[in-house]
Amino acid sequence: MSTKGINEKKTLNTVIVDDDLQARKLLGILLKKFPQVKVVGEASNITSALDIIKETKPDSVFLDIKLGTNSGFELLDKIQYNAKVVFVSAYDNYALRAFEINALDYLKKPVEKERLAKTISRLLESNGYEQVKSISSKGNGNSDNDEHAVISRNVENTLIKDGREILFDAIKENGNNNTEDEGDAIENEDENTHVDPQKKLEYDDRLFITADGISKFIKISAIQCITAEKDYSYIYLVGGKKYLILKPMVEWEERLTPKYFVRIHRSTIVNLEYVEKVEKWFNASYHVFIQNVNIPFQMSRRYASRLKERFK
Repeated sequence: MSTKGINEKKTLNTVIVDDDLQARKLLGILLKKFPQVKVVGEASNITSALDIIKETKPDSVFLDIKLGTNSGFELLDKIQYNAKVVFVSAYDNYALRAFEINALDYLKKPVEKERLAKTISRLLESNGYEQVKSISSKGNGNSDNDEHAVISRNVENTLIKDGREILFDAIKENGNNNTEDEGDAIENEDENTHVDPQKKLEYDDRLFITADGISKFIKISAIQCITAEKDYSYIYLVGGKKYLILKPMVEWEERLTPKYFVRIHRSTIVNLEYVEKVEKWFNASYHVFIQNVNIPFQMSRRYASRLKERFK
């Protein structure tokens, strides 16, 4: 098996967009310290940035917020190409908007090499670089190692299949029951709630959140489950951390990828990758157990019926 595809993953192309020539040069010098990343173009304004991005189709864009009388956000509205975005700005009051466009990271000027290294690590990870590197470095350059690299890229899909099977095995013998109890009736309330159209959140995206007085990026893939708390919601992360943020369940359901995230109750969304087991409960409902979460979550019979139809 050829290793061409695997080797090509080791260099990620990027474009720098900044109206300050010195800032572009400095960032370019810093990026040269990371051989896995190659700067394939620079731009000082939106027009030239669009041309360069269209021509080079980079894996990432390092983007300044202030571009003369324009802003980096305007550029993103015009881009038709899906690249990871790293904001680079002298201001930190724009960071919250990064949440809405799912920026990979937000760097504060002047950019420090140590901080940039963390961003590069995230960029490589989001493009599968670390996974391929860790596997190929163990081998002797033979076809077996190449095959293992290919197999590793299928691990994600295998985990999702397992999560679906666990849920489906639990509900497949349960007939459709359209009779609504009180809990199911309540579930209707938020289904007609209007949600402004926003960009879908991909599984390898990051969210910018503020919790406990600290702003940070979290991986979508690290979210194990989400529970409702009025207009807020709790997000449970791998490692046992739990954060309360201002975001309703209906918005989560609208934006999260259904390949991984399913709603099992009006107050609960779970990540299929972390479903450990499902047990029948009373009144045709179920208990869904999430890895490393002590208390199970209820899956109502109405949502169980929906999932049964979905997994047919």
